[in-house]
Amino acid sequence: MISRGDEKLVRALRRRKIREVERLFLAEGVRVVEELLDSGLDLTLALAAPSLEDTPRGRALAVRLEKRGSLRRVGEGELNALAATDGPQGVLAVARVPEGALESLAPAGRALVAVLDGIQDPGNFGAVVRSADAFGALALAALPGTVDPWNPKSVRAAAGSSFRLPVVQPGPAELVEWLRRNDFLILGADGAGQPIGELRLPARAALVLGNEGAGIGAEMRAALDGLVAVPIRGGAESLNVGVAAGILLYLLTRSG
Repeated sequence: MISRGDEKLVRALRRRKIREVERLFLAEGVRVVEELLDSGLDLTLALAAPSLEDTPRGRALAVRLEKRGSLRRVGEGELNALAATDGPQGVLAVARVPEGALESLAPAGRALVAVLDGIQDPGNFGAVVRSADAFGALALAALPGTVDPWNPKSVRAAAGSSFRLPVVQPGPAELVEWLRRNDFLILGADGAGQPIGELRLPARAALVLGNEGAGIGAEMRAALDGLVAVPIRGGAESLNVGVAAGILLYLLTRSG
């Protein structure tokens, strides 16, 4: 059974301001909560409805949560009313936001950083952070104006990658100074850019991905060393930012 205080907290964590003050976030869905447990992040509370134990995988997850001593049993309707995403699959967890700072990063040899500059859609955030995680990026930098990485929808779309990959939230000037100091070439993703296959790959690169409509902001655009693009040979005008990010991040590591 959940206390009134815990219920109030879960509801409040839908709001970015509360997440930033409390340094807590919501994780929903079986896979995401599994990944959360595997990550070693500090889990403070978990809620489970009866439907969680409809499958062997769900029952195994419930056992793991019970062993952590953080599990509270709630009704199906109660969990669905508290969840911030559709179809929470019978489980919701509250965990502490990991600390992330540029100065804690230590690039050694080849390195890649993904930069999100004003990306608004949680699904696009999730696609980029998953690609960055898959291709061995050092970190993901979410600049001001970007969707909150710890928005419940962002967390779910990232499918655990934001628990593994360092996510930092610097300002543009701070990020550019750090990138310059650590010998990163700063590249912007843009349909008018140089085809990525023609680029001589740098040892260290930061790939800047801009807002879905407006593109890269003026401050980051002024800091770019160049623009890169995925060549389009068919009739499509452009690629979704998440798709383009996956291709560009892969190609930037193809000889790494």
